Amino acid sequence: MDINSIMSAQVAQLQQTVQMSIMDKSLNLATASTVEMLEQMSEQTNSPHPYKGTVIDVSL
Repeated sequence: MDINSIMSAQVAQLQQTVQMSIMDKSLNLATASTVEMLEQMSEQTNSPHPYKGTVIDVSL
């Protein structure tokens, strides 16, 4: 093997490693933001319905 083919193979491996690292970080960021969003949703209190359960419609 000559030096050019060795260097080419190493560059290709480096590119693949960098792409995998970027995808991994992106996935971790998306997961973290999803967890944060779900935690914020559980912290919200449900506001009561303005009349449900207190008004009975008896009209026919």
